[in-house]
Amino acid sequence: MTADERLREEHDTDERLREEHRVIEHREQAVGLRDQDIHDQHIEVTIVDTDVHPLPVSADVLKSYAPPEWRDTVWPTGNAVAPIPYFYDTPDSYKTNSLRVDAAPPRGGVAGSDPDFAAKQLLIDAGVSIASLEPMCDAQLPQAEHVLKSTYNDWLADVWLGENNWHGRWRGSISVSAQVPDQAAREIERWAPHPYMAQVLMTPQTRGIPFGSPHFDPLYEAAARNGLPVATHLMGQTPFELIPLYPVGNPAHWHDFFASWPLLYVSHLMSLVFDGAFDRHPDLRVVFIEGGFTWAMPAMWRMDRIWEARRGDLPHVRRRPSEYVREHVRFTTQPIEDVDTVAFRDYIDMMDLGDNLMFSTDYPHWSYDSPAWAIKRFPKDQAERIMRGNATDLYGLPSTVKALPGERRSVGDGAA
Repeated sequence: MTADERLREEHDTDERLREEHRVIEHREQAVGLRDQDIHDQHIEVTIVDTDVHPLPVSADVLKSYAPPEWRDTVWPTGNAVAPIPYFYDTPDSYKTNSLRVDAAPPRGGVAGSDPDFAAKQLLIDAGVSIASLEPMCDAQLPQAEHVLKSTYNDWLADVWLGENNWHGRWRGSISVSAQVPDQAAREIERWAPHPYMAQVLMTPQTRGIPFGSPHFDPLYEAAARNGLPVATHLMGQTPFELIPLYPVGNPAHWHDFFASWPLLYVSHLMSLVFDGAFDRHPDLRVVFIEGGFTWAMPAMWRMDRIWEARRGDLPHVRRRPSEYVREHVRFTTQPIEDVDTVAFRDYIDMMDLGDNLMFSTDYPHWSYDSPAWAIKRFPKDQAERIMRGNATDLYGLPSTVKALPGERRSVGDGAA
């Protein structure tokens, strides 16, 4: 081992020790809670948040979970750094990194890096009962991306789903690379037995391969066999390589990049149906995260009409496309369009997708949708399903959870 390698190893060890110190602090806090018998109190599950983004305290902490031979490859130093995310130029992004300013933990670190503070803001203050965690990570080269996502899985399980999940209210995502579906399937098998891993997570930027392609069959087969939905969330932000390419080329501004986000999901949804993915994998469930949902019903109408006219061309599509979508697909709600509330509720009621929508906040990002604000935009007869029921059914979540300090309600007392 060279001197530089020894220094790097010592640095990684120091970072791991600091992280272990944080875990010890959290354990002591948990012991204090046990002394107060708070952990024996349960509350009813009323809100499930299906889009929360945890972040590591630092790149060095994350690197400590990676294979040593990959640390300087996946996390380059010197001039070999990642380009600036030009197209995701959100308001004050250079100051806030597109995160909520008030979500920065008091003990230091970036927003979303402290499980305890996130629990205070999201679970206690906002009244969320259970939250699904989706780390944001991708890379350009297939093997590097696989290693990066595998590293994130180890970190997530240790920091968020271990000691800091004594209450059992965080649910994790198994991050996999869509570029290497065979390795993705093995990664799914590695984590499927974990009690708090609830779904598989892949990027929709698949470099020209639509979701319905047999390319993804190993990934889909492993997920479906283990009863895990496959979720997708836009991740790539760097120019040309990872952002979705539109029919007219790359977006010129952040505004058209963000507004045209759903177009990528429309293409994948049509492919899943028309290319027969749901026929090949009858138990497959797919979740489209943070791509809106108001486009879904018009797309389903159009697919049904085309299928009715030319169903003989696709003998493997045995049912109306909309029936496949209703059975196999879920959409998260954030970002909800900020339009007239009554008109929006009427539109959702007309869409009749109450069984397919799942509430999400996007915490701790700047575009956060609070539960109190969002629930007013859903029809009353669909609100319970959207805020809780659909997610608990899909992920097999419990009906009650352990209470946190400040949650003194008994089962049946309702939402905060």
